[in-house]
Amino acid sequence: MPGDGGKTIRCPLCGFDIDPADRGCRTGCPMGRSCSLVCCPRCRYSFPMPESKVINLLKSILRKGKAS
Repeated sequence: MPGDGGKTIRCPLCGFDIDPADRGCRTGCPMGRSCSLVCCPRCRYSFPMPESKVINLLKSILRKGKAS
């Protein structure tokens, strides 16, 4: 998609590519921008925002460090 560097979020239900800048649900949720759900505009399926592998790696390293 233009303007986002070619990165999109793919809906796991229907496979539609969602622009990360326009991932919000349209239901008037009180969580607003702090919500981490992505709402597919095609099928209306809501799913958690996928995290990058780098962030997941850092989180696992930090958890192991705290357990020691």
